[in-house]
Amino acid sequence: MKFTGDADGIAALKRMKETRLEYLKYVLQEARTNFDHTTTFKDNDTVYKIEFDTLTGDLDVQKQS
Repeated sequence: MKFTGDADGIAALKRMKETRLEYLKYVLQEARTNFDHTTTFKDNDTVYKIEFDTLTGDLDVQKQS
């Protein structure tokens, strides 16, 4: 599994690993299993979207406007 996309979003996921590991696991599982292979999470006031690529297994993190 490789993370690509927004550097701030990836940094937010890394911080989440240190403070909210169970929630991070939940968010990543949602991205893998949702019908459209996407999920969102919020860091402070910024919303990020994670999209799971079923072919490569990569997770693309993008800032939502």
